[in-house]
Amino acid sequence: MKVLWLAPFPYIDGTHSRPAPWVFTLAKALVASGIELTILNYNNKIENEIEKKEFEGIDLIYIKTPKLKKDLLTLYQVRINIVKNYLETIIEDYDLLHIHGSEHQYEAMALDLKIPKLISIQGIISEVVKVIPIISNWKIFIEWKISSLYEKKYLPKYKYFSCRTHWDTDYIKSINPEAEIYNIWEMIREDFSENHFSNEKLNILFVGGKSSIKGLTELLQAYDSSLQKKGLKLIILGRCEIEDIEKIIKQYNLWTIDINNIDCRGLQNDMNGMIKAYEESFCLVHPSYIDNSPNSVCEAQLSGLPVIATDVGGVASLIENEETGLLIGRGSTDIELAVDKLLKNDELRKKISEKSRLVAKKRHDPDMILKKTLNMYDDIVNDKS
Repeated sequence: MKVLWLAPFPYIDGTHSRPAPWVFTLAKALVASGIELTILNYNNKIENEIEKKEFEGIDLIYIKTPKLKKDLLTLYQVRINIVKNYLETIIEDYDLLHIHGSEHQYEAMALDLKIPKLISIQGIISEVVKVIPIISNWKIFIEWKISSLYEKKYLPKYKYFSCRTHWDTDYIKSINPEAEIYNIWEMIREDFSENHFSNEKLNILFVGGKSSIKGLTELLQAYDSSLQKKGLKLIILGRCEIEDIEKIIKQYNLWTIDINNIDCRGLQNDMNGMIKAYEESFCLVHPSYIDNSPNSVCEAQLSGLPVIATDVGGVASLIENEETGLLIGRGSTDIELAVDKLLKNDELRKKISEKSRLVAKKRHDPDMILKKTLNMYDDIVNDKS
């Protein structure tokens, strides 16, 4: 079977580019199973109008599109039409089109193509824009607001969807009652399948960079209020520098925070860095404003690292409270109480670690996910209705 993906696959230039794990892990498994896979994405930085590459058995196509400012001014219409026109020239070569996410207007580019089509839901942008702090990053808010309009317009026009949680499934049913939905979890990198539970109680791990929507401000408020006094340090992974922390401290008057207790380690391109952070931490705190099934939570559970996460979006499909993690409300006080509960209750922390690993190993079983994906592809391609 020849399958074309529209997916946010980065430009591979042999230096620092790294495919998103949720894209690449499944792509490799499909290619190994015999699927002829091509991934297409747009890019506003490449030199040529069209660039083709091969990466670990996957054919890659990049389409040159306008710079971000012009893209926004045209409400993405130029970009949409450039990709749409190119797709029309190649689509007959494929059996199935698999669209990954509704954040990049792929659904607008592909609607009229005469080929079986499937959309995998990642986040739900029209729900994200309801909670994102506008002042924190007005450019991102505008981008997402425009994206949400496309999402609302085009998702009801598709038939096949792949969902993961109760949240994304219910959303698709609400806007598209006739949709056929396959429930398939994402593959997680094998590196996380080992047990990285630590008996040490030294560090709180946060994997969200400086993104305000991931709840860094609330975590720092909790740290300022009480967590620092317990002798805990913060490890922050993702795009975040000490200067970003200092800005939040100044903006919210968090003057008791000792900046030396915060370790910003940046993006971890090497798995060893991720695992090291896990083994040095006693819990992951994920106080996000909204999420579907965040990979950071799934990876931590698979590794046996206890998770504290806000009960938003689809997170409750990942966590059973006090069994496979702690679900909390949004805000610094809830973070403080949950961290304190884990600190004081070794038995609870150990139970969460063990049970979350068992559940996550079953949920993210790569063989089962591959089998379900291949069956889904066959069903859609062979549907004659």
